[in-house]
Amino acid sequence: MLEPAKTTEPPSLSITNKPNKPLLDKLNKILHSSTIEDAKIKAALTSFSDIPDLNEPHLRRNLRSIIEKREISANKKLLGSFEKVLKRFEILETQLQGMDNVCKNMKGKIEEVELQTTGMIEKANKMQEHRSLCSTRIAVVNRFLEKFTLTEKEKDILNNVSEPISNVFFDSLSHLQQIHKDCQLLLTTTNQTAGREIMESMAAYQENAYDKLYRWMQVESTTAFGHDSIDVDSLMVKALKALMVRPVLFQTILDEIASARHDAVTRAFLNALTRGGPGRNSRPIELQAHDPLRYIGDMLAWVHQACASEKEMLESLFPINTESYRDISGMNIQVVDIIGDLLDCAMAGTCRPLKSRMEQVLILQPGAITSYKAANLIQFYTLTLSKLMRKNSALEKALYEMTDLAYKYFFKTLSAQSDRLMQTIEPPNQSLNVGSVVRDMTIQLKEILASYDSSPIVTTHNTEGFPEFDFAETLDAIIEPLILMCELSVKKYDKMDHDIYIVNCLYHVQTVMAPYSFTKPKRENITTRMNDFLKDIANEEFNHLLKQSGLILIKEAISNKDPNVPLSSLSSVDRDSLMSIMSKFDHFLVAASADISSHLGRLSSVQHRREVQSKAIQWLLNAYSEISQEILDPKNKYEDSDKIMPRTVKDMEAIFSYALK
Repeated sequence: MLEPAKTTEPPSLSITNKPNKPLLDKLNKILHSSTIEDAKIKAALTSFSDIPDLNEPHLRRNLRSIIEKREISANKKLLGSFEKVLKRFEILETQLQGMDNVCKNMKGKIEEVELQTTGMIEKANKMQEHRSLCSTRIAVVNRFLEKFTLTEKEKDILNNVSEPISNVFFDSLSHLQQIHKDCQLLLTTTNQTAGREIMESMAAYQENAYDKLYRWMQVESTTAFGHDSIDVDSLMVKALKALMVRPVLFQTILDEIASARHDAVTRAFLNALTRGGPGRNSRPIELQAHDPLRYIGDMLAWVHQACASEKEMLESLFPINTESYRDISGMNIQVVDIIGDLLDCAMAGTCRPLKSRMEQVLILQPGAITSYKAANLIQFYTLTLSKLMRKNSALEKALYEMTDLAYKYFFKTLSAQSDRLMQTIEPPNQSLNVGSVVRDMTIQLKEILASYDSSPIVTTHNTEGFPEFDFAETLDAIIEPLILMCELSVKKYDKMDHDIYIVNCLYHVQTVMAPYSFTKPKRENITTRMNDFLKDIANEEFNHLLKQSGLILIKEAISNKDPNVPLSSLSSVDRDSLMSIMSKFDHFLVAASADISSHLGRLSSVQHRREVQSKAIQWLLNAYSEISQEILDPKNKYEDSDKIMPRTVKDMEAIFSYALK
């Protein structure tokens, strides 16, 4: 490699020191040019560095020849290498030519074989297509047989009587029913012959299967349904649902179930009455016969519980999702109606013993309160059981008849009670307070009112379609005889005492009814009657005040005089007589006070006392106003009339202001 100069002096030429201007210019151009970085120059310099002893003068002079020799040597090496490659390519060409010959040979053989196998391939394709068609036909046939025929196992389960009824039986029967439905569809297509043949072949299996199922249900209806309590098996549910398509068989089974449940419920009810329930602590209901309400209540409670349990069992036996079926006549029968009919038949057996025992209790007429509570209790269970049973069921009718009968005996008891009241009439004491008989009767009335108020008719305002028993009739049956007895007890008393006692009795009865809104019509009737009596009492008090004040003489004279005759001309009301009467009236005013009079003090209600007093005094003031007008009237010819009547009407109103409303 060229070594750089070690001095900063410019390089000297090795041939001569004389400057060669062109060469110097080229060197300077090279040295000062940026092309020093050119890749070609770097490659040339690198090539020069490989030449040994380049710094020798003779080598510098023969540089071109040396480079050319080196180039020739390199070209020879390159030619030698290409000769080797050429030989390899010749060998490769020979091999490729051989391979081409082999391929052409193989192609010819393949074309020859292809000509030979074309027919075979076409035949194989046809056989493949035929195989696929046969497979499809086999699948269709298998599917058809699966859909329209029974397996041997299914045939044995459906026809063999020794095989028990199980879920497998119902699966097979369901398959058989589906085959029948599918055959009906076939009859609507071009395959009618196949549909008829399959239906005919399946008909025998179907008849045998339903006959087997019917006989099994006959046994179950007499054994399982004959017990007091029943655990509904899923097989029973499936059996009844399956038999719905055979209305005759289904109806026969329903009749047998109804008969079995009728006998079982009746037997259980009689055992509960006479022997007691299944529990050890359950005593016979008839041991409570001495207590009418408990006796009737226990019987009705047992019937209600049995009815609810029976309905729950029937609802589990007939699923609600099975809405209806066709009966023998082709009518659609709702499952709800089936349950209602079976429940009616099952509970009908309790009607006769229940009715006879309740009649025995009611005939004894235990008392008005007990009779009413018994009637109310029967009515309550009638409404409660009517929600569980269908309309017009036997038990519902029996209970309604017993409700009607209980109310009849109740009113009969009230009638007998009224007769006893009329036979034992006792006059009141001098204070005219309500007698003990009246108080006892109102206590009875209060208990009956409380019983009616707690009844479902009042609390729910719903009679469930039954005619509502008119409670106003009950009130009249109790109150009217009581009021009549009160009137008879004071028949010989004077008008004032008679009216006061009747008002006290009416007020006492009204007070008992006040908390109950359903007694409003009767309370209004009693209020009207009391107002009439209070008006009469006020009139009696007014007459008493007129007599006590002396104004009655003047009022009578005014009422009886001839309109054309002056009032002063009458001797009883001349000026002197009026002065005497007015003097007496002044003493009356002095003696008058805010205290209630002794007559009115016997009214039990303070409001009634004040009302009567206010009305009587108001009438007295009206009478005083009328008398004042007559005396002050010039046509009656009184001298100094203002001295006769020194007090005006307003003065009198001020005096009696304590009593005026």
